[in-house]
Amino acid sequence: MSAYFSTLSDALKQAGIFQPCLVLDRDRLDGNIALVKERLGPGLAVRLVDKSLACLPLLAHIAKALGTNHVMTFHPPISEAVLRTFPDADLLYGKPIPVDAARTTLTTADADWSRVCWLIDTQERLAEYGALATDLGTELRIAFEIDVGLHRGGFADPEALSRALNALLAHKRLRCEGVMAYEAHAPLIPALFGGPAKALAKASARAAAFVACLGPNQRRILNIGGSKTALLHHGGAANEVSM
Repeated sequence: MSAYFSTLSDALKQAGIFQPCLVLDRDRLDGNIALVKERLGPGLAVRLVDKSLACLPLLAHIAKALGTNHVMTFHPPISEAVLRTFPDADLLYGKPIPVDAARTTLTTADADWSRVCWLIDTQERLAEYGALATDLGTELRIAFEIDVGLHRGGFADPEALSRALNALLAHKRLRCEGVMAYEAHAPLIPALFGGPAKALAKASARAAAFVACLGPNQRRILNIGGSKTALLHHGGAANEVSM
């Protein structure tokens, strides 16, 4: 055991803690935050992933240090807790939520859901959310999931996104705020196939082609990058990264 972990173990003993627990080193955390601020690409905002920081005081500490109120969320009960704790938080769903789950959330959860942007990955889901907004008599903010190489879902090419944007015109209560891309595959590409740098450049170029389909008022959220790639984006189409 290293001296560092021996020190942590001794601290737990002195505190009378003799059970599994999570220990957070605030000094190292603050050092990582400083590194993010130093290396983050110019003009990029940070969107914090609440499922990775599922502790409200921890989320508050990092958000304050990075000067951000942007949160990526995944699970409605956690979304509700974040909305109620942070009055200025702006949430983007990092996965599509089934429309019935969205309906239940919007009609039963006590929070300001106007601060949430819902993720749309197919024409069918777009139609479902359009009908939901009409049924509830409310406006819903949406972003489109775009596929930049990971192939986990979303609109496969700019032409598909353009068709969805045309279909959006029929849904008067839906407001497009932008797109979300995820390129977790890029760091895993072997050098034989060009390596991570080439894959990341290709993903960024694909994202730019999707963004070009959006109108001037549909570009508030141009999200790309996960924790492994967030600090590698410089000068692309994105205006925010997630970590």
